[in-house]
Amino acid sequence: MKISFSSLTLLLILGGMISCKKDNFNYPKDTVGSSKVTYFATFSMSGESFQSIIIGDTYTDPGVTASQNGTDLPVTVTGSVDVNTVGIYTLTYSATNSDGFPAAVTRTVAVLPSAELSGVDISGSYYYIATGANNSTITKLASGFYATTNCWSSATTIPCQFICVDGENIIMPNQPTAYGELNGTGTLSPDGALTYLVTI
Repeated sequence: MKISFSSLTLLLILGGMISCKKDNFNYPKDTVGSSKVTYFATFSMSGESFQSIIIGDTYTDPGVTASQNGTDLPVTVTGSVDVNTVGIYTLTYSATNSDGFPAAVTRTVAVLPSAELSGVDISGSYYYIATGANNSTITKLASGFYATTNCWSSATTIPCQFICVDGENIIMPNQPTAYGELNGTGTLSPDGALTYLVTI
């Protein structure tokens, strides 16, 4: 039996149309196929995520709320701020959604030894004199409170946070790093020479 090419093509197309079934994407609410959609906790933080206070002052947590797809969730706070000890403290706010998945956000509070002097801001990029390569970029987080991209060396990069209220003397309170617990001091000379003395 002789069948022309055009007839054979038509038969293949018709067969394909008959054998194909249209997918149904009208899934029940909060499902995709056989999978269930989960909505993770979202947080709304009052106040800044980085704050500083002067030693001896009262610290009042501005608070954090959490919700899941528009429904409020209870928030658990861990950590505390010792207002009588200079240091850097982390408050962690946690919430768990209805499916048991946890989420968290943090706030970091620095307790300063004294009020920051007017006009002090040491943020900027600093470099090794020997190489001329940028090695430490400092960002101001709050009054007297800073973060640096590197407080170690050109060979090993270790970011950390520190306190500086007078534009010259640096305090690095105990803080965790990928290399262990870090603390130290530092100085910034009037001519812009930055020195870190760090222990890990």
